[in-house]
Amino acid sequence: MSSDIDWEKLATGLGLLTGKYDCYSGDDALHALELIVGEDALRASVDYYLAGRPGCELARGVLWKIHPWSAMSYCYEVFKAPGEIETRRSAIELLRVVADRRAFPWISEFLEDEDALIQAWGVGVLDQMLFSYLIEPEEAEDLLRKAEQHRNEAVRERAEFVRGYLRAREETGKGGCDGE
Repeated sequence: MSSDIDWEKLATGLGLLTGKYDCYSGDDALHALELIVGEDALRASVDYYLAGRPGCELARGVLWKIHPWSAMSYCYEVFKAPGEIETRRSAIELLRVVADRRAFPWISEFLEDEDALIQAWGVGVLDQMLFSYLIEPEEAEDLLRKAEQHRNEAVRERAEFVRGYLRAREETGKGGCDGE
């Protein structure tokens, strides 16, 4: 089963052809992959994960690897929609690994949610962005302070963990987990 991809059309559609040579970034490649797989399929993958069906962890891993905007925005839609609290929680838990810096503005909203687990997963989104170098510590400073003063003990504890990780990373010039 083979299906040719029209790479020229895809590159043109993404605005990546600059004369004779292609010019692209890693983010452009991920965006192209999102288009090849299809936004509908990626949104359906979010639903599959949220339903906890067999193979859902593989779906999570694929979404994590490519950070598709369609999956990020869909997780946010699920969070915003009135519905089962467990589904809303799971959407933020999944967003924790699917998100890239485009989801950064949503974290404050997660911290302000009425549900304690959504708050905790929300600071987890911030933690993962910092751990993965998707945002700079300076960008996160206001949210870290907010988390450190949060009414939810789990949020405060995670904020303390993140501060410790950032200190270790700054001191060693490496990640906080065995120099990674």
